[in-house]
Amino acid sequence: MEDIFIVKRCNKIIIHGRRATDSQHDPAEAKSWFRICDSRTGGFIGDGYDVEEDARDECKRLNAASSTTPARQLSS
Repeated sequence: MEDIFIVKRCNKIIIHGRRATDSQHDPAEAKSWFRICDSRTGGFIGDGYDVEEDARDECKRLNAASSTTPARQLSS
């Protein structure tokens, strides 16, 4: 069975401000962060993770929980 929840890498650009008296400012800093994506809907779950391994661990947990057997039917 294919995983429902997958990790997507997202770009995060940090822009450093400058004061009016500064003639130069630091360049923008490119970093990454990670989000959990629902492959069925394309939507994202949660706020995101700075560490990829944390996002992968949460995906494993979510995929394991979603692959459990359906609820038992009530017998009459």
